[in-house]
This record gives sequence, structure tokens and C-alpha cells, in this order.
Amino acid sequence: MVGSYKHVFSLALVTAAMTGAITQPLSAQTSPTIVCRYDPTTGIPNPLGMRTFITLTEADGSTGVAYEQLGSFVPGPVETILTAERTLIFPNMAIDRVRQLLLTNATYYRELVGFNDPDGFALVNDTLICRAEAVAAPPAERPTAELPDLGGGANPRSELPNPGSGANSRSELPDLGGNAARSSPSPDDTPAPPTFYGTIAGLADGNYRYVSGPAEARFYSDQELLSRGGVLFVFRKTGDRVIGAYSYVDGEAICVTGRVSGNTVAGQAYPENGVARDLAEEFAAWGPATFLRVRRTRGDAGERYYSSATLELNDFSQINAGSSLPPSRCP
Repeated sequence: MVGSYKHVFSLALVTAAMTGAITQPLSAQTSPTIVCRYDPTTGIPNPLGMRTFITLTEADGSTGVAYEQLGSFVPGPVETILTAERTLIFPNMAIDRVRQLLLTNATYYRELVGFNDPDGFALVNDTLICRAEAVAAPPAERPTAELPDLGGGANPRSELPNPGSGANSRSELPDLGGNAARSSPSPDDTPAPPTFYGTIAGLADGNYRYVSGPAEARFYSDQELLSRGGVLFVFRKTGDRVIGAYSYVDGEAICVTGRVSGNTVAGQAYPENGVARDLAEEFAAWGPATFLRVRRTRGDAGERYYSSATLELNDFSQINAGSSLPPSRCP
């Protein structure tokens, strides 16, 4: 893998302990491998964004924690993606114990992701789905169809059924238990997956302005937007990172920064006046609309912010960028 890095604790011990656990064939393992990772089918936003993932893998009693970032697209005749990965390896430690260590010791998570996240591992831990991968069994011998013997002295044509007689006109193939009328679904019957490039996460890096509700593909003046009302989100996108001003057209604004997954931004929110409601673990809507939900108030008086925020942009439409630039940073 391109750009792979490792943070290794007790290198000699790690090499001895993990080589067999990670590299040996599954058929030689005495217990199934346990894998905990984010599952997009749950509908829960990935707190790390669309292109970053954390995966925990326990094999033979030792656990590895991989932090993988899908980087930029590399131009060429074949589309490729540059990735980077860091891995923490915990020898002789079960996956549940490792998750607890990541929750209670900020050093491990900080070294894994490469920066100091105020929420630490907690948001990621809440989205992990763990499954035991079955130990691989020797491949079963596949039965072969018995073809008629076309050799010998018999006339091959005499062995075929006569369509005009009472004999069964079907070829005598073995009954495999399936429904004769069953057929594989055609490609047209399979619903197309969501298009990544039709989402906020799929936008090219740059500055954008979105407005709540449907909008025509044309220029909108500030006066039109004021008459229209609703919510504006003016933001800058760089990779899977988004920073922008979320504001009611005729009211207050709040700076939102975080990672984008699909049309959802997960991160932090900073009111422009530094005043925030006292919120604990329960999400609450910021303002009359429910697009932006916040919780976990932090900071001192006059500099308060929400350390956990989720902004849903499914019902927003892109319009002209306008004259206002997105913020370069949140307070």
C-alpha cells in the first residue's frame, strides 16, 4: 500500500507476537478473526468523514488498529487513489480491552490519527460494528456434471430423445434443487448505487454556497435570497475536510468545521458571538431549522462552542458562490 506508516510498540515483541497472527492462513488459526469497523449501511454518519476509516482486527489474541486515509486521485489512463495508513499493534490483547484503552488514554488515539482530537476515540467507537470472520475451511470438492458417453459403437444420435415421442424432451441434467423458473436478476433489475460525485463529499476542492430547499441553476442576488429566506451554507472543501459559515439568511451565523461523508458534515460548531447553550450528550437543533444539530458545550464564557455537531445537507441546493468567502478557520 502506498504511503504506509506504522507506530509500533516494543518492536521485537510485536514482530514475534503478530507475525503468525496476521500472516498465517486462516485455516491454521484456532479461532475466528474479529473485525470492528464502520458500516455505512447503518445510516449513521462516519465521524471521520467519507474517505477516512479506523479498523480494529483481533487475530489469535493480538489486536491491530489501522487508521486509513483515502487521499487524492492520481491522474492517468487508469484511475488510482493514493492512500496512507498508520497502525497501532497491541500484542496479546483482546479487541475489547484495546477499545477501552483507546477511550481512556488519549495518547494512543492521538498517535494513531496524527492530531489532537478533542472528542478522542469516543465518536468513532460508537459507530463500530464488530463481526467474527469465520475460519476458512478446505474448499469443498465441486461436483461435475455427468455427460453422456458419445464414444463406443452406439450411434450418438440414437441416444437423444425424440421430440415427437412421449419421452421427456428436456435434456436429462441433474436436479440441483433450484426452481426451474428461477433466473438470475438482469442488470436492469439491480438498483444503481448512490453516486459519490453527486454528493458534497464528491465535490472537487474549492469554495461553494448552498441554500436550503430547491433552487434553480442561475445567479441569485443577495436581495433574492433575503426575500426567499431559509439557511445558507458558504464553505470551503479540501479533501474530506469542510469549514464554512452556516447562517439564517436574515439572522445569526455559526462556523462549522469537520469531515464530510456523503451529504453529512460531522465535527464542531462555533457560534460567531461565542455564546452557546448548555448541552450535554443529547443533540439539539441549532435555531428553528433541524439541519444543524449540536451537543457537548465546551469553552469559557464568551468563547463557548459545541464539540460535537452534525450538519445534514441532503435538502440543500448549490447556487452561485456570491461575494462572501467562507471562513479560513473557526474561532
